[in-house]
Amino acid sequence: MTGAYNRRYFEEKIRKSTVSAGVAMIDLDDFKLYNDSFGHDTGDVVLITFVNIIKNCTRKTDMLIRYGGDEFLLVMPDVTEEVFHKKLQTIKRRVHEANIPGYTKLQISISIGGTLCQNEKIEAAVARADHFMYQAKNNKNMVVVGQRENGLNQNGGDVHKQKILVVDDSEMNREILITMLEDDFDIIVAENGRVCLELL
Repeated sequence: MTGAYNRRYFEEKIRKSTVSAGVAMIDLDDFKLYNDSFGHDTGDVVLITFVNIIKNCTRKTDMLIRYGGDEFLLVMPDVTEEVFHKKLQTIKRRVHEANIPGYTKLQISISIGGTLCQNEKIEAAVARADHFMYQAKNNKNMVVVGQRENGLNQNGGDVHKQKILVVDDSEMNREILITMLEDDFDIIVAENGRVCLELL
């Protein structure tokens, strides 16, 4: 329907490939709401509009794959870090500014997780990009780009970790929770309800 490659193409043709590329996982924010509120025909128009924007922002050598219902995988071979970051930001902005044919008041947005890989199995890069995409979905309409070596990178001031307030009167429980969460979240700690309310 969209003209993008499908999941079968990914599984059969490129999943085991070793690539040097920018790899991005792109998710349409709240896509289910468009289908539930306006009907599946509207959802189809949103998907087609979204895919056309990406195609207009990328090269013929880049691959766009419909990975799931509203999740798309973008593979940009031999791209520099600077160009990759700029392309993802441009895609995000143009999607948010897009006019959906027949639905003048409908505004869409996307969450993008991206990573660069050098001579790496693409399925490992896809897993990493997927992780960063879920980071982006914490705020929606966001790009999060990370690398294997040093985790998340700030991208134009647009990226930050979500904060979590850990409250427990047991120091052991607090330490367990901090250990579980600190890689993905900024942690604020309160040792009792009074301190929790002061922090809030």
